[in-house]
Amino acid sequence: MGLVLKSREFIKFMEQQGYGLIRSTGGSHHIYSNGVRTLPIPIHPNKDFNEDFIRKLLREAGIDKKELLNYLGR
Repeated sequence: MGLVLKSREFIKFMEQQGYGLIRSTGGSHHIYSNGVRTLPIPIHPNKDFNEDFIRKLLREAGIDKKELLNYLGR
């Protein structure tokens, strides 16, 4: 089984990486930024982010997957 996370878990990780909420758009996406990069993150409380989607978001943010795995203690 691959890496699966709830949107809230992923957002907590992104906040630890220096990203902060700058605005909400239409209730389905929140826009996060670290001052250099801006990243839209969909908000779906009852759905999980699959590994492919997590990789896509990490790539856009310029964060290595190993950092996420360390954060999760895996």
